[in-house]
Amino acid sequence: MKKVQNSKLKSQNHNVKLKTLVFLIFMLSVVSCQLSASYAETLSSEHLIKNAKSLDDKSITYKGEVVTAILNRVEYSWVNLNDGDNAIGVWCKSSQLAPIKFIGDYKNRGDMLEVEGKFNRACPMHGGELDIHADSVKIVNSGFSLKERISQRKLTLSTALFLITLSIVVIFRKRI
Repeated sequence: MKKVQNSKLKSQNHNVKLKTLVFLIFMLSVVSCQLSASYAETLSSEHLIKNAKSLDDKSITYKGEVVTAILNRVEYSWVNLNDGDNAIGVWCKSSQLAPIKFIGDYKNRGDMLEVEGKFNRACPMHGGELDIHADSVKIVNSGFSLKERISQRKLTLSTALFLITLSIVVIFRKRI
């Protein structure tokens, strides 16, 4: 009698463990599907340019630094995003660019944006240009002002070269 009861208990424990394992595997698969669905792969400018034909008219995610200027066209605006290799033009609602504080140039590192939208190999709306029509724009890193540092060695060398050049000019001026 005890053997039968022990056997039933072991069987029930085994079933509980099996159900728990199946449940955990199911939950992990659901979570991984959610993660892959909500986080699209960010494509580089190199990848977009090399695969422009196959990516044309597809939804993509692109990330880059805001560079040069924001060109406002009333309700919509142009912004160039540089990912370190190339800059790609992004067409989006002007209101989406309002939070931008820094635009990359000689004195500033621009805000880093991530845009999701439709990639156009040759946009009919914009004269056949390669561009992205953004559905969403978010700032992933804030920009900042760059501090210009002058190398002490370069400053000393420049001063020495200036003084040598000035001396040569004075010497040859007296001879003429």
